[in-house]
Amino acid sequence: MSSKSEHERAQLERARQSWELVLSEVPGPEFLDAVRKILRVKRFEMPAFRSTLPGVVRRGAEVDLLPLQAELTALGVRSEIRKSAP
Repeated sequence: MSSKSEHERAQLERARQSWELVLSEVPGPEFLDAVRKILRVKRFEMPAFRSTLPGVVRRGAEVDLLPLQAELTALGVRSEIRKSAP
């Protein structure tokens, strides 16, 4: 697959929010600040963010979500990437 078509596919996935990054568990208090930084959640957004856990924390292109999932996994936080519901 050419780089251009991969780029186009990623753009389409971003527009359609085709994939979801799901936290499978609520991270322990010792991990919340690191998770906040990985997912770029502002401090004032944390109460609303915590209320969504466990659950979907990001939507977009698979290529964008994979690095976030890798960072969460390295931290020891269980997560998965799955296809968004139509």
